[in-house]
Amino acid sequence: MKKQLQLLAMAVLLVAVSACKLFTKDIEVPQKFSIQINQQANASQQFSTTKDVDTGSEDVRKYQDKIDDFKIDKLTFTVSNFTSSASPVVSGTLKFAVTGTTNYKTLGSVTNADLKALAGNGQEVAVAITDEAAKNDLVTQMRGGNKVTFKLEGTTTAVPVVATMNFKIYANMTVGL
Repeated sequence: MKKQLQLLAMAVLLVAVSACKLFTKDIEVPQKFSIQINQQANASQQFSTTKDVDTGSEDVRKYQDKIDDFKIDKLTFTVSNFTSSASPVVSGTLKFAVTGTTNYKTLGSVTNADLKALAGNGQEVAVAITDEAAKNDLVTQMRGGNKVTFKLEGTTTAVPVVATMNFKIYANMTVGL
């Protein structure tokens, strides 16, 4: 009889543990933002440009108190609205800070991005996330639905250049239902 009770208790425990997965939901919460590069013919080849982004998506707000896990899988960009008489190549760092502060953290690097070629082929390019602590801080900001300022500091091999870099943060969260 004692063994049967132990087996029954073990079965109930296993069912309870496996049922927990039935009460969670994985939700993709990508974050998209665009940064404009606009360097005129007489401008420096070095540039710095920013974009304020409200990371509070509808799903983040809806499940704010039920988020069990939140993670960033990858960061990418594409190029659009390109105009230049040359084929400029851009390299730089993508940084972020809570909007209203100047405590920027480096999230990743853009290396040798041929803007003309990328605009022509629409290719999505991965940005290497170089700092895990910065990534975790961005996760905290996105999970909280906070406003973040992204800054792209870089250089271009040629001016004039006008282009839009369309960034996408692939993020997802697990929520308890």
